[in-house]
Amino acid sequence: MSESKLKNTKKKLFNAGIKVFADKGYRDATVREICKKAGAANINAVNYYFGSKEKLYREILDGIFAAYDRFDQDDWDRKTPQEQLKSMITNFCTMLYMNNAFASDITSIFVSEMTQPSPFIEELVDTYNRPRIERHLKMFKGLLGGGATDDMARDCLVSVAGQLLYYSFAWPVFSRLFPDYSTDEKYEQWAAHVYDFSLGGIKAVRNNIIDKKEITDEG
Repeated sequence: MSESKLKNTKKKLFNAGIKVFADKGYRDATVREICKKAGAANINAVNYYFGSKEKLYREILDGIFAAYDRFDQDDWDRKTPQEQLKSMITNFCTMLYMNNAFASDITSIFVSEMTQPSPFIEELVDTYNRPRIERHLKMFKGLLGGGATDDMARDCLVSVAGQLLYYSFAWPVFSRLFPDYSTDEKYEQWAAHVYDFSLGGIKAVRNNIIDKKEITDEG
């Protein structure tokens, strides 16, 4: 078999895996279904190209968890905290909502992984999420100013992330309430709104820190 045909078969199996895992979930998906969806007559094709169903799923998850890095190409350390926040929000909105990507099979797998995590979740978090979270927490502490605690920075991160991920999790309900809304057309507008809204919330938290510090100093 030629190298190009091997690559084509592997790609078909990979794409078929995305579809079947999105429809059935990691645990209920079967190698037989994946091979059938890919048009592979040999049910050992997944094992041949990926080693196992588990390794195929892990490869798909690696692609999902690494997706943000494809948009995060700017020099982070040269940015101000405000510029970092804007970059973070814009990158997430582009990744999730351009071309309505949040409604794709990839997002279905991600949402399923959040609600019913696979055995790979801990390693994925350590590899992809933890390094990002550390710099994002540092960013939020910079935005909050002196006196900000780790808990305050974490709560700000959660508040912003909740806005960014809302459509991914709530779309079945939201789309029925607002059927004419399309995130593909408005994701840049949504990013700008989340940025402005988040700055307002951060400012309020920062003012609370200042007020408490003044009260403490006066006491």
